[in-house]
Amino acid sequence: MERISKRKILILFSVAFFIRLIFILTLKNYFYFDDEYEYFNMVKNFLSGKGLIVGETLKSFRPPLYPLFLSLFYRFGCSLITIRIIQAIISSFTVLLIYITGKKIFEEKVGFISAIISVFYPFFIFYTGFLLTETLFVFLVVVTIYFYILTLESDKYKIKYLIQCGIYSGLSSLCRPTMEPFFLIFLLFLLIGKENFNIKIKKILISSLFFILTLSPWIIRNYVIFKKFIPATTMGGWVFWEGNNPKSEGGPCSYFPKDILKMEETKRDSYLYNLAIEEIKKNPKRFIWLLYNKFKRFWNIVPNAPQFQKLLYRIISILSFGFLLPFFIIGFFLSLKKKEGLIIHALIVYFTIFHMVFLASIRYRVAIEPFYIIFGVYGLTIFLTAGVR
Repeated sequence: MERISKRKILILFSVAFFIRLIFILTLKNYFYFDDEYEYFNMVKNFLSGKGLIVGETLKSFRPPLYPLFLSLFYRFGCSLITIRIIQAIISSFTVLLIYITGKKIFEEKVGFISAIISVFYPFFIFYTGFLLTETLFVFLVVVTIYFYILTLESDKYKIKYLIQCGIYSGLSSLCRPTMEPFFLIFLLFLLIGKENFNIKIKKILISSLFFILTLSPWIIRNYVIFKKFIPATTMGGWVFWEGNNPKSEGGPCSYFPKDILKMEETKRDSYLYNLAIEEIKKNPKRFIWLLYNKFKRFWNIVPNAPQFQKLLYRIISILSFGFLLPFFIIGFFLSLKKKEGLIIHALIVYFTIFHMVFLASIRYRVAIEPFYIIFGVYGLTIFLTAGVR
């Protein structure tokens, strides 16, 4: 990785951790969100020998990495606050990764300012306090993209980078399946590179091998249970229906067919996919409206959820995410000429389209916000430089 000042590393990490710790200490010793209970149920079931399941009708409903991560610590008697502190440490390491990624694509100043913003960025701080995938997923996505950049910028192929691309892509996919299809986009970037065709194929084969090896335990486990190829989860149809049913506005919506959970899990997944597709065919205009509304929800500068509509939450969101938005737009388009950052452009577009089709929330945007900050800082530096001139 890029060499950076040990003093800057220490300061960034220490301040980031201290701020996250203060937030954690304000929280009560219980779960705040329904998803936390589901992940905790997976931990209990796994540690009791029942397997990585939410319940008997939800055996592959959620991805395995985060509950496995939690199980590692609960197995040795860690408390909820200890888990939160560990997540604060992971989030603080993410700050350092944002630093080196910004420096790699642009320059030292962009990387350092991006890291400073990340230290205080409220959405990164917030998710350290809950048993949700966000903190671990953001870390894995930034690591994955960093190794993508290292691999794509080199005319030669370094096996260690390709191996890491495959492994981290697999881990991020096992944390949240959203990243699984994006690996194919990375392979496309490898294929259109300027290298010799044989080198391209070697890069693709090596990274794909380790991607598949990383995913294979989960895929094999699913096949043993269901006798079907399930590369991710059985949650896709559920989420697709939730974001496209007749009563949906593009966000969380608990309108489901009666007794849907009594249906066999893989059949339920296919049924809900087909049901949503039929709904789209019946009312294509509404589907187009949903695409538009989900785009707005995904990029909203204030929280969508009713419980976070208080003035304080709105102000915090506007002063953090909202402040950077115009500069992100500048940085996003002006950085298109930098080939090192094109994989990040692709990631941002991919996440936007994915959640426009499925389900949209600013929570799902958090994984790309490290790069949002980097592009925003780049746009801000250009804006300020132009102002000086």
